[in-house]
Amino acid sequence: MAGHLLECGAQVCGGYYADPGYKDVPGLENVGFPIAEIGQDGSCTVGKSEGTGGYVNEATVKEQLLYEVHDPAAYLTPDVVADISEAEVCAMTDAGPDRVALSGVRGHARPTHYKVNVCHEGGWLAEGEISYAGPRAEVRARLAADVLRKRLPELMLRVDLIGAISILADDGGRALAATPESGARDVRLRIAATHVDRVVAERLGREVTALYTCGPAGGGGVRTTLTPRLNTVSCLLPRDAVPVRFEMVEGA
Repeated sequence: MAGHLLECGAQVCGGYYADPGYKDVPGLENVGFPIAEIGQDGSCTVGKSEGTGGYVNEATVKEQLLYEVHDPAAYLTPDVVADISEAEVCAMTDAGPDRVALSGVRGHARPTHYKVNVCHEGGWLAEGEISYAGPRAEVRARLAADVLRKRLPELMLRVDLIGAISILADDGGRALAATPESGARDVRLRIAATHVDRVVAERLGREVTALYTCGPAGGGGVRTTLTPRLNTVSCLLPRDAVPVRFEMVEGA
């Protein structure tokens, strides 16, 4: 778990913790990286270099400790099943600022299987973007998306209205729904699709570029890309099927 606290670099020193006005972090432009001191009893103390920005406190350590942990009592790693259900996080104020101790972490027998991610060729990813600004910008961006949807029926389009609907995606079809304009006056329309056939995928870029003069009004700043895609399949592999060896290489 000491490695887990360090693995995301400056995150435990306030980097990913920062949220202005709610969780203010000073000197983020010069944020320090964490240092862990590990005791013989398995406890550790996390700190950072003096004179660097950010800070290490109980909140930053707790956030990183819980980061990506699916089960606090059984966090799977290749070497051990970690248990932080009874862990304690305590600021060491007597040792100065930016020092937090972690103790009470327990370990259980390592998993019998490894998780394996297998990559394979996944066709092509086509993307296109175009901007709309000013009055009724969102309505025009929605119309452009609808035009592309009708002109590219062979592709399943992912539609993002950056500035209106993007981070939260369009899982409910909101980006194509005939809803009133939200009032967004600066919208970047992003269209993306995947296809096994490069020729089919390339059509998306051409159709987005055609929006310049084929309408709707006022579109500009087109960008298109086409990239090969790698897909992944996850599975479990028995540990004894994976030989482990170490090779020490001396530097020149």
